[in-house]
Amino acid sequence: MKALKEHNIRDRILSYEEFKHLVSFCLPHTARIVTMAYYTAMRKGEILNLKWDRVDMKSGFIRLRPGDTKTDEGRSIPIHPELMRVLQSMPRDIRGWVFTLTGKPISDIQSSFQSACKRAGIGNFTFHDLRHTCINNWRLQGHDYFKIMAASGHKTMSVFKRYNVVTEDELKGLVVPLVGTYTGTNKKDG
Repeated sequence: MKALKEHNIRDRILSYEEFKHLVSFCLPHTARIVTMAYYTAMRKGEILNLKWDRVDMKSGFIRLRPGDTKTDEGRSIPIHPELMRVLQSMPRDIRGWVFTLTGKPISDIQSSFQSACKRAGIGNFTFHDLRHTCINNWRLQGHDYFKIMAASGHKTMSVFKRYNVVTEDELKGLVVPLVGTYTGTNKKDG
């Protein structure tokens, strides 16, 4: 019996305009979490379990320890200026949690996130797709794959590739004529 091919690769990413539109429909606590995911490529569990002692606003890094990550390896993630503004505006929980609601750590935002997507008219989008979006945005900005993998926590290129979506607009760039490009003729100077 032949096994069926599994196609579980997501290819939905948000444009910056869609991201801003989505955030405008989020509850404030959800908007902060969505913003963190959009700019850091952190997994939902890494975000919800984040404590302030991992956030170094002076140096501009979130430093996850091995126990904080899915892969049990620590990593440093740069803080985008827009995310920095969000973090600076947030109150500090005395127990150290970054994301709280009514004095308790937030353990789930699935319902709030899906409601915001629905109200914003953004379909076929999951919270994990924010990770894809961030990684893809870093690639489009021209960052080195190894730097992106270090920040996202990917260990292998094959898994990393699953997070990148090459659009038809990007592919159009392949047909831009270059000066000195081979034209298909082979004339010899006489």
